[in-house]
Amino acid sequence: MLPDWTAVLASAVRGKPLEYLTTVHPCFIDGVRTLVHRRGLQQESIDMFRKLKAYAQRHGFALREDRRKRELTCRDERRRLAPVLLFAAGLLGQGVHADEGALRDQDITVVPTIDVIGERVTSDRAYLIEAGKRFVSKPHGSVELILGIANEVRAKGEKHRVRTRGIQMPSEYAESFVDRYDYTLPTSCGEQTFSYYEGDGFAALGYHAGRGAVILDVLAGGGPFSAPRLWGPYDQVLNANIRMDLMMGDGLKDGMGLLQASYKIGLVPVMRTATKNYYGELYSRAVLDAAVCVMPDAPQVRQAGTETPPKVDDHG
Repeated sequence: MLPDWTAVLASAVRGKPLEYLTTVHPCFIDGVRTLVHRRGLQQESIDMFRKLKAYAQRHGFALREDRRKRELTCRDERRRLAPVLLFAAGLLGQGVHADEGALRDQDITVVPTIDVIGERVTSDRAYLIEAGKRFVSKPHGSVELILGIANEVRAKGEKHRVRTRGIQMPSEYAESFVDRYDYTLPTSCGEQTFSYYEGDGFAALGYHAGRGAVILDVLAGGGPFSAPRLWGPYDQVLNANIRMDLMMGDGLKDGMGLLQASYKIGLVPVMRTATKNYYGELYSRAVLDAAVCVMPDAPQVRQAGTETPPKVDDHG
């Protein structure tokens, strides 16, 4: 039976937190610098509220609960207080599975995760949204199978301590070290080679696609929108001459309350659609082929077809 993916990922990253966000809007109210937090926060998450209150006191803000029944008098003065802050509570996978989201005090950490960096110049979204996650193209692969393979690679792979140099990482992981587990499946399973990357709250699965290229799928630790499947924040092709660019969100369209500006979601590779599809199908096919041996009873394995990934002449 296929395990619940939240439990699989929680096991894979050794209990490191996934992120659950609450927005905090900087605002002037009656001339006072104020942080407006979501309604019910103090009752629903006492520890998060306590840390937010300490942050506000340390930086000279008043705190105010969002009041939907009347308009707060923030007006355009709110722009003087950018960036908007998003605080992340550690949400362990096993906590979700067993307690439906109950958080223990020691599991909660509070960090700012998204910065406002400018106004959008277009009304079009440059990404898709599935299950609250952001993708720059049609997502590739199955969440359950990807996490199943990641768990297998970590359990059976050869462990190395490696630098993050050469990998486009969030700033908190730049020029640091992570553990990498390398594993090649048996000949009977296709001999695919995968690497699993694990840091403090960071997890990624890499597929060795040939000629030194590694398709890297960031599972957690690349921001609140990171998730299994390609192509999302910080997903990339290692050892390939592919430029990485900013993935931007639209505060107004994303329901970010008072935030009107665009904000940084993460970095994504700049490739033609055909190239994204090529690498995406290559990755998802490799995961599926490996899952035939590793998780033969998974519904996705039983229902899989035999189509092959599209070929393109230029992968740049």
